[in-house]
Amino acid sequence: MTSSLGRQAPQRSLSSNALQRPPPNRTLSAQFSSPTRRGNEGFTDLTFDTDAVRYGTRVGTSRLRVEISKDSKVSEMVESPKPTPDATSPWRPSIPPRGRPQLHFDVPSVSNPSPRPAQDGGQNEVTIKPMPLPTRPGQHASLFVDKSRAAPSTAVKKDVRPKAYILEVPAVAPRYPPNGHADFFPWTGNHPEDQFSEPVIRQGYFDKAQMTQNEMGSAKPSIFPALKHKSGLQTMSALFTGVLAQRRAHGQITSASTFKPPPRVTVTDTKREMWLKDLANPTISLRRLSRSIPHGIRGKVLLDQSLSKNIPIERAVWLAKCVGANELRSFRRKGVSGTFAMGGEAKWIRDFTVCVEQFVESILATCGEKDFKPRIGYAIRLATYFHAEHLLDREHYMDWMVSSLENSPQAKLPMWLLITQVYWKDLLKYRKYGRRLAAALLNQLAETFDHPDHDILAPLSDRLRDLLKGIMISNPDSFVNPKVWVKHRNIIMNGLGLDDERFVSIITTLDRRNSRLEATGTEKTLSARRRLLHILDATFIRPLTNETAQQCWEVDEDKAMLFRTILEWSSSSYRPGHAKIYVAARIIRSWANFGADVTGAILDFIDSSVCESGRNRAAFYHLISELARSEHFSTPRYLQWLIARGGLYDITDVAPDGPCATRLLAELPTHNLSESISELRDTLLSRAGFLIDDEEDQVSDLMSFINQSLPGMQANVDDELEAQRLDVNLFSLSSGISRTIKSELGLWLRQKVRLQMEQPTIPPLDDWDDSPMRGGTSAITPSDFNTVRQYLELIDDYSMLADVLRVVASSNDAEVLASCADTLDLHVEIFSAIGALKGLFDILVARLRTLTDEVDSIPRVFLMALSDLASRLPEHKTVAQQLAQELVRSDRKTAADACSPVSDHMALVQTSEMDFTDEIEKVLASGNSMDQATLERLFQRIALRLEDAWEKIPEQQRSCGLLLTRLRTFDAQQFDVLMTTWIKRLALSQNRPTMMQAFGPLISFGCLALRDVILSSNPTEAMGSSQFPSTSHEVLELMVASVGLPAALTIEEGYRLRIKQAHMLKDNPAEVVDVIRRVFGETSSPYGRSSSSDAGILQSESFHELLQTLVLWDTHRFIDNLVMPLLQSSAPKAVVAINSCIDKFLLVGDETAIITTEVLLNLADDLSLPFCQVKLASMFKRDETIMEGVDYGQAEGLEAFDRAIESAVAAGKTTWASIVPLLDPSIAQRLRQRAEARFLALFPSPRATSSEDSMHNRIVHAENLLHIIDATAYSVSATTTSAGTNNLACDMVATLNGLWLLLANSQSREIKDTIMSKWLPLLLSFTTIHIYSFEATKAGHESRAKAILGLAAIYLQLQALEPATDETKSLIEQTFDLALCLVDVLPEDMRQQCIRSLRDTAASPRISYLFSYAPNPTEWLVLSQKERILPPPGAGAAERTVEKEKLAPFSLRRWEMLGEPTPNVGENDTSLSLTLFGARRG
Repeated sequence: MTSSLGRQAPQRSLSSNALQRPPPNRTLSAQFSSPTRRGNEGFTDLTFDTDAVRYGTRVGTSRLRVEISKDSKVSEMVESPKPTPDATSPWRPSIPPRGRPQLHFDVPSVSNPSPRPAQDGGQNEVTIKPMPLPTRPGQHASLFVDKSRAAPSTAVKKDVRPKAYILEVPAVAPRYPPNGHADFFPWTGNHPEDQFSEPVIRQGYFDKAQMTQNEMGSAKPSIFPALKHKSGLQTMSALFTGVLAQRRAHGQITSASTFKPPPRVTVTDTKREMWLKDLANPTISLRRLSRSIPHGIRGKVLLDQSLSKNIPIERAVWLAKCVGANELRSFRRKGVSGTFAMGGEAKWIRDFTVCVEQFVESILATCGEKDFKPRIGYAIRLATYFHAEHLLDREHYMDWMVSSLENSPQAKLPMWLLITQVYWKDLLKYRKYGRRLAAALLNQLAETFDHPDHDILAPLSDRLRDLLKGIMISNPDSFVNPKVWVKHRNIIMNGLGLDDERFVSIITTLDRRNSRLEATGTEKTLSARRRLLHILDATFIRPLTNETAQQCWEVDEDKAMLFRTILEWSSSSYRPGHAKIYVAARIIRSWANFGADVTGAILDFIDSSVCESGRNRAAFYHLISELARSEHFSTPRYLQWLIARGGLYDITDVAPDGPCATRLLAELPTHNLSESISELRDTLLSRAGFLIDDEEDQVSDLMSFINQSLPGMQANVDDELEAQRLDVNLFSLSSGISRTIKSELGLWLRQKVRLQMEQPTIPPLDDWDDSPMRGGTSAITPSDFNTVRQYLELIDDYSMLADVLRVVASSNDAEVLASCADTLDLHVEIFSAIGALKGLFDILVARLRTLTDEVDSIPRVFLMALSDLASRLPEHKTVAQQLAQELVRSDRKTAADACSPVSDHMALVQTSEMDFTDEIEKVLASGNSMDQATLERLFQRIALRLEDAWEKIPEQQRSCGLLLTRLRTFDAQQFDVLMTTWIKRLALSQNRPTMMQAFGPLISFGCLALRDVILSSNPTEAMGSSQFPSTSHEVLELMVASVGLPAALTIEEGYRLRIKQAHMLKDNPAEVVDVIRRVFGETSSPYGRSSSSDAGILQSESFHELLQTLVLWDTHRFIDNLVMPLLQSSAPKAVVAINSCIDKFLLVGDETAIITTEVLLNLADDLSLPFCQVKLASMFKRDETIMEGVDYGQAEGLEAFDRAIESAVAAGKTTWASIVPLLDPSIAQRLRQRAEARFLALFPSPRATSSEDSMHNRIVHAENLLHIIDATAYSVSATTTSAGTNNLACDMVATLNGLWLLLANSQSREIKDTIMSKWLPLLLSFTTIHIYSFEATKAGHESRAKAILGLAAIYLQLQALEPATDETKSLIEQTFDLALCLVDVLPEDMRQQCIRSLRDTAASPRISYLFSYAPNPTEWLVLSQKERILPPPGAGAAERTVEKEKLAPFSLRRWEMLGEPTPNVGENDTSLSLTLFGARRG
């Protein structure tokens, strides 16, 4: 590295001193102004050495030398005379620098002779024309001297005192360094001409040149022939080249560098302040200030002083460099080794970086104060200058920058955005900062959107959007972060604007790249079908809302899939109850309002194979019947579709078990069909052999039977119906008749009730939004209403029941209204799905207020029923509280007039012979309070009478129960304690009726809670020993049975018992599961009280639906609290019983089949998943001997399941993918580990080769195994041994390296294509799944680093392939994205090791971004050194010494890059030694 210097260093005399170089920002007028005037403006010399340095004028811009002449100094002293009497010399023009001619701006101007006052001393100055043009050295000074007059000044006396003769160089004498001035040779007395000799005396003195010939004539004859020769030009060139070489050799700078930073001295505070003020004054040059700098200015003090004094940025950085250079040199002077010295220097730079960070933060904290804007501007510019000059710890500084942006409150966010944008490009060069920067901006944007004042923050939101869009366009890799992308995906997709097609394509690409990295052991996103099923299943727990239909409609854009899913769900055998039918009907009706083709979707579903498998036909026909009633399903269009398919020709087409597509014709309602359509229906059915007359006769018979059971509703009855006397049972109403007949019966019953209750004020049917009506009639009796309700429930026509309730709600009978409230309470989900719940509840509340106004006392039965109903409706909590308070006041209102306690009248009970019930009634009505002893005595007396009444007439038992209900109103808490004690005593009794007979009436009346019976009958609590008879079967009967109710209960009271059972199931499912577990566990117990009725309950349909409901509500609770305890018990009968119930979940219609692994895989779908999960748990029960003691390879169940899954995958089946996620994580982990080991063993090795057929089979096998691994990926995060995960990570690294070697070294194009198209995508997907296998340990981080290096090598290898196809580009992108995902959690030391390993390839921008590596801008500098290699001893003369060039790294000390280091200018005093560049003097 050599360079020539433009000018030679000056020759200094003993009296000359170095001149000060003007600062770079000075104007020309300042450069050429009087040095005295410039130097005396507030300058403070910290050393007080006033005679040490003199300053002169410097012309030119060279930083390497300063020309000084004695004449110029004399001229300066004349221009700025000292205040002495002898300073009266006349004006003399300033002499230009030596070595160039005098220019027109070097002399005073005559164009403006007017005087102007000087700034110091009041002297006049001449105007100098500034013209800073470069000059050519070595030219003669101009002989022309400007004769302009000096500016008029005060006359000064001439110094006439004698003084010594001083030889002065003429002003016009040209100077040729290093030979001095031309034509000027001063006499000193020691020259050769002063030595006298005879020749000198005779001939005189002259230079005797050595000449070969006499030069008596012209030299042309001698020179011109040589120049005319053809080699003359080369000769002349050689001569001039030699001259230049000699000139260069003589002018080469060889002296060592004398650079050292300005020293620091200790001064007083006053002098330090004065020095800082001089530094802030740009007219005072830095070379003048560099003589010494005050001690104690460092760190944050330096920054604060720079800000407070408003020191120019360049001068403040100069001061910081001076301080830093001295500080860093102190570490090298302490004698420590290089490592410790470097550590000390790094620590000092880190500390200074922290000071800069604190400085900026302190200025930001003053936001809003006076002068904040210039202060923060100065701080930002100063910090930016330090960063740009590489004077800071860049990584620490950028980490602080991003952290501040991440944690910034919204009030300071605009300032941090402004500061961060200064370093935008530098931050985005690093992966670790660019990723955090993008995440911070997204988090801030999300907080802005969620802020209550988001409209006020709209400008900030817009700014954040613009910044995010800019980063996405310029650096999209910063957004490859799956966790952040999933968190803010909605904001990115919807909030950043989709008006630009290019930007939309970028977002789409980023979404694809992040979604490809999401399958990493975390729970995957549910499909649209699964999400819709979750919404629908939620209606089993919570009533349907008006928003549910819209929510379901927006699940996915595939509306055909939505229709198919909801039809499957509503007609599935895996979903119990009737509420699903009305939920589906209401949702489909809402979808019809959105423009959906309901009839077309249903016809497509009927025509599919799904309709014939796993369907509950009755539920499906019921749904279509409801839609046909409301004319959302078009019967004429269905008939047209049926005819187009070929019509009906066989009786099997319309049989109850026939195809749904044809049997539907016999199930549709006919009341709303036109005559022609009805005749067409009859024709089609008759052609198939269906008897239409039999259908009509059956309808007539059932109407006659129902009419006979309604004696109070005989108005407007046909004579034909009244005359018939038929023997029809209730079972025929619930099964055995078509939906068509049930629809006709429902409409007939509604019309019959309407005629009975016909009043002018009755509103139109199905109009639930009208205001509640007032007044009404009592035409229908409670008995008739209960009968009508029973029939409508038997035929499952709840839409007609809702209409009946609306009509009957006008009654004045409190018992009828209470029955209406109880009906709503028992079927709250159904009526909510229909849409009648809110309207009916409002009507009943209005009727209660009306009855309260008309009657003095509020009917307790109606008030209690309505209060219970309100408590089940979350949106009516306030009404429920009011009704509960009203019920308490009603219970005390009867005894409000009594003023004495009940204990005063206890004598009547013991002495009177009156009836027991009447006595108790009188006692209870005689007071309004009761003490604890009285309450206990009355409870014991009534309880004893109740126990005696169990074997007598039921009426007495019922009356005792009502008395207990009234007694509870006095002190409910104490009463419940007495009742619990009594229940526990009865549970131990052998001579008692069943719990249904004993406690059923009390539960129905409300004086006993069903949950208290369950808890009190628990053998661990009630008996403390299993030797006592168990009551679990009785408790189960009490919870489930809806038939065989006690004779003491009326129909309405039995209905209320069913309500209590439903409430128990919804409110306490855990206790219900516990009771069922005890029932199964006591099946083989010798102390169990099982009977045929108990076995009937376990086999009943209601118990099966109860188990289905419990599974759907909480599958894990069902498995953990019921299935696993029974399977791990020592009761074989219990295991058989629970397995039988589990099999019944999945085997619809064929309960004798055996469910194997293959059968389970075929049965699995989205609807059966919860029950398949239960079956899997029973198949793979967590037995310690299998799961822990024995190797998993020896477990037969796991082996069979593994084989079954592989067979299903090989066969192309997809149902297994729904089963595997249901496995227990421990089981899934073992299956995954088996597949992982076999998967990695299939990959090709660089050392082994295989045939083409074998390679194809291995690829197919690997793809199948990857499907299994992906399905069991949720078990990756399960607790595993470190050794296992570390071994897997090492195997993945080895496989990656093997594929890289094959890509790099294989010469076969086919092998490379196979690796890129098959093996590499498989391995990348496998590694993506197992990202969490790289543990946060030292070994795990080492494996992670090796994997990243392998991916980087594959990435570079793929980039080098030609041509680059779309598949190759996608593979490159996937490889790079996976490396990004792995490197995000790589420790810093491992990252540095990776950088050192890839230093040669780090020139790739994306590799540098991956490892967050930005090379030092001066890292390329090297020092060229010549090394002589001597010939070996004994070598011949022909062998010479050889010079070899050696390049050594050169570290640039940035803190020592000072422009004005010392006041004295030296030949080689720059921070970088001039000898490094081969510089020479000018």
